[in-house]
Formats: sequence, structure tokens, C-alpha cells
Amino acid sequence: MRIAEVFERLDRPCDKIEHYFDLYDQWFHKFVGQGPKILEVGVQFGGSAKLWRDYFGPGTLVTGVDVNPQCEPCDYLELIVMDQGSEESWNNLRDRFGVSYFDIVIEDGSHENRDQIVTLNESFAMLKDGGIYFCEDVHTSYYNGVRVEGGGLESKDSFVEYAKKLADVVNERHTKFALGVGPTPAGPHVSQDLLDRFGHVRGVHFYDSVVVLEKDSPPIFRRVNSDKQRQPPVGTKGNPSPQDFVLKT
Repeated sequence: MRIAEVFERLDRPCDKIEHYFDLYDQWFHKFVGQGPKILEVGVQFGGSAKLWRDYFGPGTLVTGVDVNPQCEPCDYLELIVMDQGSEESWNNLRDRFGVSYFDIVIEDGSHENRDQIVTLNESFAMLKDGGIYFCEDVHTSYYNGVRVEGGGLESKDSFVEYAKKLADVVNERHTKFALGVGPTPAGPHVSQDLLDRFGHVRGVHFYDSVVVLEKDSPPIFRRVNSDKQRQPPVGTKGNPSPQDFVLKT
């Protein structure tokens, strides 16, 4: 069943943007029937937690983070009252759950740019490889002087501008080696801080009001040719090995 059909059958309030449903189906379908562990930031009336439980099926567990939840915990929903903009609170949460615990992180909290950035920075480590980070309502990145702080087109303080840096993380090895040329140690290179936090971002996807991150180890970059006689040997300028993308110290 598609998630829009599940939404229509909900017995409690749940507020969504309509085109999100297709994105949920696209990115979450692989977890249906798998009883995923979900971290949801912003639970409000509990309608979305019920949506995830009904969509994914039995065994689904939602850990809901909210500064002022207006629902009660139940068999599939644990509530944690905390400010998503507090790094200390995230440290405490990581101490409890550890790293690589959740299958899905859904960020639907305050929509403040700083809070969205802090939440991504602090919760991404708790997401398993193979997991999905889904940040909703990032249209607030474009609100200039209204509703939120840090917004506006190309604002350096917006969540979307921060997320754009992750496209550089995905491609960071190509700052170190150029096909047909060899090592390019002069760079510039992606900051070590971003690599430490997001080295397992496999893909970053931008949609209207949504940013989706796939978490997994980077793919092996390998050049192949259908004509085996033209296949460049691995470890050459035309077909670097993984070690060729490591800066020599």
C-alpha cells in the first residue's frame, strides 16, 4: 500500500505537504515489513508516528524528539522531550543509543535553520549504513527575514546552503586525483571536519522543500571498458586505485 493511502486512514491529526508522499514511497519502501527503528524529530500530535507504524508494519519503533510533544507514548512510540538545537542534549542521546542505531531519521522539527544544521550534525552518526536521512520543510532556508532566522537565497546560515557542501563530500576524492593527470595534492580539499561527520554520505538529493541523504560507505571508483584491450590497468593515471585518492603526507 502506498503511504498516501495509509495517510487517508489515519485516526489522528497529521500535517504533511502532499508531494512528500511520493518521496516517502521512493526512499522508505525498502523498509516496509522490516520493523525499522526511526528517529523522528518533531512529533506534535503523534499522527506521523502512527503513519510510520501503519506504513512499515509490526515491529516499527519510533523514537520521537520534541520540545513540547502533544501526544502520549505508546507501544511503538517513545517520547524524548528535548530541544533539537541543544548539542548537549544530542550528546546525551548518542550516549544512550550509540552510533549506527537507527534505520531512518526524519527531521520535521522547528524548521529553524540552525536547529536543522545542529540536528544533522549531531544525529547522522546514529544512522546505520544503508539508512536514510529525510529532512522536511527546508523551504524555510529561503525565507528571508520572516518566520525563521538564517534564511534567504544563498544565505550562508541556511540549512540548504549547508547541505550543498555534502555534494562536495560525496565527490571529495576527485580533489586529490584527476583522471589522466594523477595526484592533485594542491587542492583545495574538503575540510576534515565535514569528512569526519559525513564521510559515509553516499548520495545527497534535493527536492522542493526536502533534502534526502543516503548513508553508506563510498562506492569503489573504477573505470571499466567493454573492450578489454582498452581497459586501463588499475593503479594508473587512467584508472586510479583507492590508495591513489589518499593524500601522501
